[in-house]
Amino acid sequence: MLGLGKNVRRVAEPAARTQGTYLHVVTPSVPSADADVRALIDQQLPDGAGCEIVTGSGASRFDSPFVLSLFVDPAQLDALADAVLARRQAGKPTTLIVAINSTQLAALGRWLDIRANAGKLVGTRLILAASVESAIRQLPDRLTQVVEDNVIRMPVSPEIENTPYKNFYVFSPQLHKLAQRIRGFAGNGIDRAYLLGGPGSGKTSFAFYYWLMRNKGRFVSVNLSAEATGDKAAIKSLLCGHVSGAFPGAGARTGSFLHARDGVCFIDESHGVTGPVMEVLMEALDNGQYLPFGASAKQPIQCAILFASNRSWEHLQNAVNLDEFTRMGAAILEVPELNKREEDMIAVAATTLAKMGSKCQSWAAPIGVSEAAWRAIKECRWHGNVRALVRVLEAAFVDTASSSGNQLIQAEEIESGIALWEPKTHHSHKIYAAA
Repeated sequence: MLGLGKNVRRVAEPAARTQGTYLHVVTPSVPSADADVRALIDQQLPDGAGCEIVTGSGASRFDSPFVLSLFVDPAQLDALADAVLARRQAGKPTTLIVAINSTQLAALGRWLDIRANAGKLVGTRLILAASVESAIRQLPDRLTQVVEDNVIRMPVSPEIENTPYKNFYVFSPQLHKLAQRIRGFAGNGIDRAYLLGGPGSGKTSFAFYYWLMRNKGRFVSVNLSAEATGDKAAIKSLLCGHVSGAFPGAGARTGSFLHARDGVCFIDESHGVTGPVMEVLMEALDNGQYLPFGASAKQPIQCAILFASNRSWEHLQNAVNLDEFTRMGAAILEVPELNKREEDMIAVAATTLAKMGSKCQSWAAPIGVSEAAWRAIKECRWHGNVRALVRVLEAAFVDTASSSGNQLIQAEEIESGIALWEPKTHHSHKIYAAA
């Protein structure tokens, strides 16, 4: 492992505060090594950018736009993260880059969940590396300021009161750009949009984020794969509602459009917008009004309508005629595939291992993954995105904890999980979106 060389300026306790420093590096200790880490860091920084390397209790005192936590125990990160948060709240753009090794993965997951649940996870980038040298060489890809939040906090069941919350982590620049675009849609009156992305990529989470940014009405979701899409009366009742007596024994029903009020109606699995579903939607999409089943008076649509599908755009176009398709009038929001988002993979892996480990009683919970196992994760296509990665990690965790008892999940267990839950070839791959 590459360590801190003899020419590196070591800051003793308490640390001096350096003005004009570009990167503030915090290490848990100063290991002995032949190579000069400062020289390696300087190679990765912009010309003329200064670097400060710190150990000890003064590590959270700095005045720099970027802070690198280099293999610090995640359980000891709060003081540093709180200092970054305070600077950001004071209007100073500061980004914390957390670099960990594979043995710290579950510990990182516990830290992420605690910070996210407390509303304190902001301005953070992630690096997973086997050595100091490997971590430092990844720096150029992380030296961009984080403007967006690192987590979307959403209810497990968004339409049920008092339901537990879950965390959808947003660390990659690709997801930051998507969040920025969605915030722009919500703030500028774009009330028709199409979320396109593979299964498990996070479309529902970003639809909920749109609702949070819109800050109106209710969030109402309709999953067309769970509905009788061939029954026009049932679909009309679901979306538009029906009046009392609309059919024998019927009481009045509030449809999704009205229930959402001026919030968001999220129509998921919308490759099912064909036949009777499209017939019901046509007037609503064309004229912004709808007729409840059995009613005599039309109602205006006040809610935004977001569609989502895991199908390719070509598949969606071919599912209906072009005249029907263009009535949807939706701007496109593409959710990038997980295999392009390494930092989000780190967060998913870390929090999954932490969650699984917290439940272990008689098993010794794995604390991370081997270097070869992480390479297998990075190289996987992940057609099933986050959902598939979680299933694979769960399978690998169980195999490791219940048999070998290794501290690290090995590549063999990851490959076995991939064969079960993320096969390299499958007929459904051809119809999925690949944004």
